[in-house]
Amino acid sequence: MTTKKITTKKTTPTLDVDRTRERLLALELSFAAEGLDRLLSESVKETTPPHAFLDRLLSEEIAGREERRIARSLRLSNLPMGPTIANFDFAFQPAVERSRIETLSTSAWVRDAETVLLQGPPGVGKTHLAIGLGIKAIEQGFSVQFYRFDELLTQLRRDAGLPPSKLRRKKYLPGRCS
Repeated sequence: MTTKKITTKKTTPTLDVDRTRERLLALELSFAAEGLDRLLSESVKETTPPHAFLDRLLSEEIAGREERRIARSLRLSNLPMGPTIANFDFAFQPAVERSRIETLSTSAWVRDAETVLLQGPPGVGKTHLAIGLGIKAIEQGFSVQFYRFDELLTQLRRDAGLPPSKLRRKKYLPGRCS
């Protein structure tokens, strides 16, 4: 009599949550997939209705994508990191009206294709405010490109001989969308 040895493999069953995570990743909803366990746990504790859980999951994805968009736009803008409207010292510069800067922070001037000129002596915070306004514009969905005047002048001189078709692709020209 011959005996056969039968081996069985233990396989870990795929849980519904794992399958859901895989489907979220297949749909390229990586932020929702990443937050799935945490949001599911919170929803069970709070006995959240299914539609509210789904709304939280989708909000997680939207927030993650928005955060990634802002980070990418800030990196591409060449804006120096650090200066923001929030950390501008209005007490040190009383001539700068906080209400005027807060109005500019809405970026309505960008939507209306208006120009803003910041002028004043050295050290009053013009660059700080320009960078802060640029960050606010990015947060509101606008493209921003930061140049110091000497850098822009050098770039313009270098591109002076380019044909118009190639100039249109340059980041420093108004009306260009990136």
